[in-house]
Amino acid sequence: MESDIVLFDGPCTLCNKSVQWIYKRDALGQFRFSSLQGNWAQSNVPKELLSEDSVLFYQGGTFYTRSTAALMILSTLPKWRWTKVLIKVPKVVRDGIYNWIAKNRMRWFGTGYCALLPEDRRLY
Repeated sequence: MESDIVLFDGPCTLCNKSVQWIYKRDALGQFRFSSLQGNWAQSNVPKELLSEDSVLFYQGGTFYTRSTAALMILSTLPKWRWTKVLIKVPKVVRDGIYNWIAKNRMRWFGTGYCALLPEDRRLY
């Protein structure tokens, strides 16, 4: 099975805690993780996506951003599959909420927290 890749903002505490939350619930071990500042992201992610203030999710050859990425990640986790129905909420509404959180995340959660994941789950 090909891995799904979660790309996150390395310095962001909320992002790192979210990565650890996902990792703990990934019973099938299908996710790999890379910071947007890492070598894998710099070599494989289109430059226009690297400049976005967004989590990215790479699955089946496609990059997803913002609320779509978050919902795709959640709906892949066994006990969170129900979140797939939230995709039906208009993207402008979903992304509006996502953007508000993204804009304030550093102020609310700070920086400097680092998700420590096993080597086989990290991409560099």
